[in-house]
Amino acid sequence: MTYRRLAFAVCASLTVLAAFPRLAVAQQDCDPLKDVHCRHHRHRGIHAVEPAAPAARPLIPVREYLKATDIPPSSAGAYGIVAFSSKATPATRAKLIMVCRSFVAHFPPNDTVPASVPVSDRMFTVWPLDNPRAAKATADDCNYVVDHYDLFAAESAIGDAERQQASFSGDGPFLIGWSPSDARGKPDKLVLVVDMSEDKTQSQIDREFTFWKDKIVEDPQLWRSGFSVERFRIALHDFADEYGSDVLASIKLVGITH
Repeated sequence: MTYRRLAFAVCASLTVLAAFPRLAVAQQDCDPLKDVHCRHHRHRGIHAVEPAAPAARPLIPVREYLKATDIPPSSAGAYGIVAFSSKATPATRAKLIMVCRSFVAHFPPNDTVPASVPVSDRMFTVWPLDNPRAAKATADDCNYVVDHYDLFAAESAIGDAERQQASFSGDGPFLIGWSPSDARGKPDKLVLVVDMSEDKTQSQIDREFTFWKDKIVEDPQLWRSGFSVERFRIALHDFADEYGSDVLASIKLVGITH
């Protein structure tokens, strides 16, 4: 076969394959300036490559003290709650203070985020508080926010998560998250629960907040249109590789009904 015939045969084959774009992308190798078949199919748009879907906008992690009546934050992209199982006692106070310190350290206050960032692009982590406007709350006084914790908000959040098949057998506290915000309490939606019952040190508690922020909140594909189960599993196992497999027991995505 001559070189000219061979070249024509190859080009013709690629033109046929172009009619089945899932089978061939190589049609672009056929030069439309030299081959009428290529010009014809290029004109018809057969080999056009569809643009990739636009990437989801990132959710900006923020924190806020809110009364139970103000939860969830209006128009929030997604949100979570620091949920106590009880008010502080002498036995639990030191741990709850550590939880507060981690909460303060991991997220900027909502009111410090520029107004150019819409509320729908923010992921709120909420600390329920009976008087969020108190001076000591504004100053992030952990003794104050632990003493004035709004327990009704936590009990409501835990109850709604239980309706989504979550289990709260430990002493907590817990991080409970929903995306989108109206997924709360719906049995066919997912809820994320981080159980800090077994965490005894500041570094262990910090690790839980680090996962919540870095592996969940800052990956918009996990939150934007409700939780992505597969991406969550990947994120969790990646995190376990870095911080230890014991984290697998404390972080759960629940509410899967099939």
